[in-house]
This record gives sequence, structure tokens and C-alpha cells, in this order.
Amino acid sequence: MYPLFESVCIENSQIKNEYYHESRFRSSYIQQYKTHPNYSLFDGIHLTNLDNALKYKLRIGYKQHGTRYSISLYENSIPTSLQLVNDDTINYSLKRNNRKKLNQLFDQRGNSEDVLIVRNGLITDASYSNILFTDGKLITTPSTPLLQGTCRARLLDENKITEAHILESDIQNFKSFQLVNALNDFDDTRWVPISNIQRG
Repeated sequence: MYPLFESVCIENSQIKNEYYHESRFRSSYIQQYKTHPNYSLFDGIHLTNLDNALKYKLRIGYKQHGTRYSISLYENSIPTSLQLVNDDTINYSLKRNNRKKLNQLFDQRGNSEDVLIVRNGLITDASYSNILFTDGKLITTPSTPLLQGTCRARLLDENKITEAHILESDIQNFKSFQLVNALNDFDDTRWVPISNIQRG
């Protein structure tokens, strides 16, 4: 059993955001096992026979003593409609294989493609992605994500986005949103109208 994992994007036969995945792996490992890992997340991974024109998903499961990985073709699939759902007890601070609670919330999406989870009145994440909002000038992401995403971390380091506490009632102050994760990077052409977030 490999309780924790990382999903990594491969483009042009290159690992994307390697530094941020390695950093999150090390942080998560320490939280899970109360000690530092004696291996790297990417040890033993060989990228062979890949088509440079295609995008791949590298999934690395890990436990205290080792990893296993798989590589599969990835086609961009990112939700453009969200249903707000509330759960004040959900915790997904580590990227675990056990997604039972997230899946239960996802099942409440109704006619939308995904959910946007509200915890203690604050916006967090969609079920597989961090969220960005824009008012047409600034790009803001919630400072209360369920999971510290690797794409989100890089965008913050690059000062392309800012963090803020975002209440459910604050959503109306934005014009549009987009979801980002390791496989779906920020794209200024991918904004979705804020009206695509459904309440109640």
C-alpha cells in the first residue's frame, strides 16, 4: 500500500514543476512518518519512448520505504462549472490515495462538472484543483486551500497571483475563475464566467 502520491505533468519528455513536487513530497513525508525521507521522489524514474508532442501524467505512489510509478497519456479535462458545497470538517492537507470524503462531496455536484468546497465559510478548492479568481485586474487564490498545489505554489512564487481569505459571499466581487493543478497550468485564455459557480 502506497498511502501518498504525486501527480506530475510530463511535456516534451520533461518533468514539469519538479522542484515543487519534490518539496511537497518531502514536507508530506515528514508529516506522515515523522522523519526525513532517505530517497528522492523521482529516484528510478525513466522517461523512455514518449512522444514529445503529447502530454503525459506521471503518477508516483510512495510510502516510508519506496515508490512505484506509472505513466499514462493525459488529455486536458478541466471543469468549467462548479457547485458550491459545504463541509467544515474535511481535511486533505496531504495528497492521499484515500479520497473518500472528497468523492462524497463530488457526488453532490448536481448538474455541474465539479464542486467548490466551502469550509467554515471560506472558499477552499475544487475536488481535484486549486481555484483562481480575477476581478479583471488582480488574480487571487484562496489562502485556505485544502491542498497546497504545486502549480499554485509556483504561481505565488512568481508573483503572478496573490492569496486572500475569500468568503463565499466574496465570489460575487469577481468576474471569472479558472482551475489549476499539476496537469493544467494557468492559462490567460481559460477564464470562466463567475456565473458558472452555482449556489444551493
